Amino acid sequence: MIGLALVLRDAVHERFGAKGSFAAIGMGAAMSMFSPGLALASAVAFIIAELADLAVYARLRKRKLWLAVLASGIVGAFIDSAVFTWLAFGSLEFSAGNAVGKIYASLFVALVLIAIANARRRN
Repeated sequence: MIGLALVLRDAVHERFGAKGSFAAIGMGAAMSMFSPGLALASAVAFIIAELADLAVYARLRKRKLWLAVLASGIVGAFIDSAVFTWLAFGSLEFSAGNAVGKIYASLFVALVLIAIANARRRN
């Protein structure tokens, strides 16, 4: 779900701006705290990854939206995976594999955005 959350945060940024993004990050972190099991590791990883995603996305969004979504998603995925596995298990052993699914979500959305941009150019 974090892969989807990272992409949805970009959509929130487009609709509600940076303030809306910060509010969404806070709500997401609060929801993570109520998850059973590894809630603290999840919440901390979520906050750090979302803030990194926001920083990358905000810098790139005016250039190319698809690039902003893809780059911020990749950064967020790796940070979320690394922080979570380190806090939860004291190791980075599974962080790369954990990031792959999150990156697929960002790649999918980036490809959709490219297709939309190309269709608009043709019309």
